[in-house]
Amino acid sequence: MPRKTIELPPRFIFSSDYRVLYSDVNSVNHLGADRVLPIAMETQLRFINHLGYDDAIAFEDAGLIMGYSEVQYLAEAKYGDELRIELAVDNLREKSFELVYRISNLSRDCEMARVVTTLLFFDYQRTCVVPVPEAFLERVGVVSRQAAGDT
Repeated sequence: MPRKTIELPPRFIFSSDYRVLYSDVNSVNHLGADRVLPIAMETQLRFINHLGYDDAIAFEDAGLIMGYSEVQYLAEAKYGDELRIELAVDNLREKSFELVYRISNLSRDCEMARVVTTLLFFDYQRTCVVPVPEAFLERVGVVSRQAAGDT
């Protein structure tokens, strides 16, 4: 099977730092592969809070669910390493959007991983996927313009 490369967008609109915890490392003393997606999800929650939402799981009268995820591992991280996770919103569609992450290891001066997730808004009352809310798109637009230096 050919190796896939997650393409990075031209610009990221949010970033967050994370220190690798003891609970993140495995028996050979480096960040476990199973911990990369949860670190990305922590950044997702911080981003949604940054957009002004108090509840980062269910908002805009719907829940946010993941339909797809992919991780590209590029380098290791060890206990105590400082990571920077950059996030971009990409491929906005009627009922889904992607979050693309670049995880850099600041302690080792390298790119550690790339992650992409496809997210959907889900109405738990009607048990169905719903269109991406306009209010969410507006908030993402404001943050994108701020990141670009536009006001």
